[in-house]
Amino acid sequence: MDGIFVSVNQRGAFALYKDGKAKFVDSYLPIGNEFWLYPEKMISIIENQINIIGKEGAGHYKQVSDTIIIQTFGISNDQLCRRSVYETKGVILNDSTIVVFSDYSYWFDSELIKQPNIYRLYKTNLKPDSTLAWFNKKRWYKNNLHESRK
Repeated sequence: MDGIFVSVNQRGAFALYKDGKAKFVDSYLPIGNEFWLYPEKMISIIENQINIIGKEGAGHYKQVSDTIIIQTFGISNDQLCRRSVYETKGVILNDSTIVVFSDYSYWFDSELIKQPNIYRLYKTNLKPDSTLAWFNKKRWYKNNLHESRK
């Protein structure tokens, strides 16, 4: 997929990769509705944020029929555990639209969204580098990685 999925009705963006990796750009960024009004300006904001968060916000996704499940790690410097796991679930409507109906935090044991979030594909060459994910070089990750993800 050549591009990033950007929220239409809320905030946030993410990229999906052919190798099954996923990367979220912080949902607190000023992107969402205004992105679609000024996409070129907003792409520069996203690019700057990608450079700041670097290896964070990465994970994997799995598609089962028309459902997508994305599991990512979030950083929590002020928590007991440095990283927390988030699971995002949605329905793939077509090649360019995903409706997310659940964003669950395992650390806080809570649902983070109250209404579905619609993401649309914005075609661009800008995409975070999935090889920078913090877990790529961890032994536990490499040893347990499914063959289809190598």
